[in-house]
Amino acid sequence: MLLKRIHGARAALLKVQPIMVWLMSAWFAHSMILNGVRKLDVDGFWTSAFEDWGYPVWFRIFIGVLEIFGGIVLLIPKLRYIGGFVLCAVMIGALGTRLVFGTGYEDVIYLLFAAISFLFFASYGYRKPVKGN
Repeated sequence: MLLKRIHGARAALLKVQPIMVWLMSAWFAHSMILNGVRKLDVDGFWTSAFEDWGYPVWFRIFIGVLEIFGGIVLLIPKLRYIGGFVLCAVMIGALGTRLVFGTGYEDVIYLLFAAISFLFFASYGYRKPVKGN
């Protein structure tokens, strides 16, 4: 009886899994695209932050473009793993920068969570739904 319940719960979770992954992707995509656009703003916070960290202007723009690209690609199921990989690399770099230049615990926890989440997306390959299940 317990096994039947476990199998039933698993079947229900498998039905909602693609929806949940897409919702997570949409939430992260929105966040990354918004942050990427903010990095392209010459008068924004990120311009002075990248200058304080000693990074050149082109690097801030490059990171912004990578975040926008990664966010857009997260929304495409067949390419989601590419967006996850790109954003994971960006977040690991951000985590390293924040650790070297000092930051609050909140930033480190968020960046670590984001890196792990994007690593999940990088490993979540597109699987064509099987008909009949």
